Amino acid sequence: MPTTAIPDTEFVSPDDYPPLLPRSRRFQAMAMLKSSETLAKASRAIALRTAELRGAVIALVRALAEALAARDWPSVFAATHEIRGLAGTAGLGATGRIANVFCQYLDTVARFGHAPDEKVCALHLDALVLSARTEDDAARHGDAVAQELCALVARKLAELKDPAGD
Repeated sequence: MPTTAIPDTEFVSPDDYPPLLPRSRRFQAMAMLKSSETLAKASRAIALRTAELRGAVIALVRALAEALAARDWPSVFAATHEIRGLAGTAGLGATGRIANVFCQYLDTVARFGHAPDEKVCALHLDALVLSARTEDDAARHGDAVAQELCALVARKLAELKDPAGD
């Protein structure tokens, strides 16, 4: 989705932003974050929250369905973007891949100044609902579904770029 300027704000270049830690502490912190012990702790913490994370993904899918019904495209994109980011952590890789394709579609359509195709949206929503709720089926069929949706999106975007089919 296009970005809009926020009044009374300014962009601070990463080079101009002061570091939070001195250089020597940054290297120590990065080494600690990359350690196998830290990764194991993080994995255990996420595993304890998997059901909660999956519930959050399902809630986002419901919000997406409501936004689609209202044709609220900024909310559709926001919900899809959140699903894309959270699904993998929740153990729903196929859901994340499907949401990623949908995000790319929505972003590109918006840049061309068109409304999304309702059938494309409905197919993505159906795939997201099923993949978020049925982990076993999603694991078996999720990649194939994501690839088919990706092909559909590619065709639809090609039509937008060249409506005459030249």
